[in-house]
Amino acid sequence: MKKNKLIPGLIQVVAFSLFATTVYPAEDIVQSTWTASPPQIDGQSEEWVEDAVAFEKSVGVDYAFRNDGRNVYVLFIFKNPKFLSSIDMTGITLYAGTSGKKDKDWGVRFVKKTVNGAQLIEYMEKMGQPLSEERKQELKDKPQFVVFAATAVNKKGEDIFPAGPVQDIDLPGFRIGRQQDMVLYEFRIPLAAREIHPAGIGAEPGKDIKIGFEWGGMTKEMREALRGQARGTGTGSDMTQEKTTGSYLGSTPSAGPAGPKKYSFWVDVKLAQAE
Repeated sequence: MKKNKLIPGLIQVVAFSLFATTVYPAEDIVQSTWTASPPQIDGQSEEWVEDAVAFEKSVGVDYAFRNDGRNVYVLFIFKNPKFLSSIDMTGITLYAGTSGKKDKDWGVRFVKKTVNGAQLIEYMEKMGQPLSEERKQELKDKPQFVVFAATAVNKKGEDIFPAGPVQDIDLPGFRIGRQQDMVLYEFRIPLAAREIHPAGIGAEPGKDIKIGFEWGGMTKEMREALRGQARGTGTGSDMTQEKTTGSYLGSTPSAGPAGPKKYSFWVDVKLAQAE
């Protein structure tokens, strides 16, 4: 793992790929930076130009962490498009825990979806966001929406939703952006205990946490499509499989005979305390 610093010129396209780098041992703990002003989750890097950035060579990714007393914020930059794999279909899951182990019993899956009004209403209500009948009708009147879904998942990959309306907590969220040939993800994950919200990490500022990133591979629909093709019958999921061989933000997902590759890595993070 390498660490470097995003220079102020990062906001200029011509200077985006320039870094001042220093090599650190892989076992180093990545230091989160305290932020008094939460970054806007917009998939852009301008607010991160002064933050220390770590580099994961195995997947060509730069990443950095910030936190305040409520959330952890993550900047995640794909520098090599081939490592995107099938991320547009699978999304990316962030696992987080305080035990110091690579625990995949809990995570938050971030995936961009296109849904209709009824599906959006169902998602928002499951996420603990009550809607008035007037607002529901407004959503139903529109044919489709792009949703940046962020839901807690268990070790089987099943969604876990809050038991009721969510109050006094920031919901997990993310956005995707692009600069030059790089694809940027920006995440927000609440620090709240999971008893308060299933997407919460359950950690406080100053504590150590372990975070895992995982994306790519095959979705359930993609596996069903491949089985159908092997039988020579085809299924309704064939179109989903075809999408993964196209382009995502201008890149071509890597795939072999067994399908798109799955990628993952883990980092130890020291949460910052108020300055």
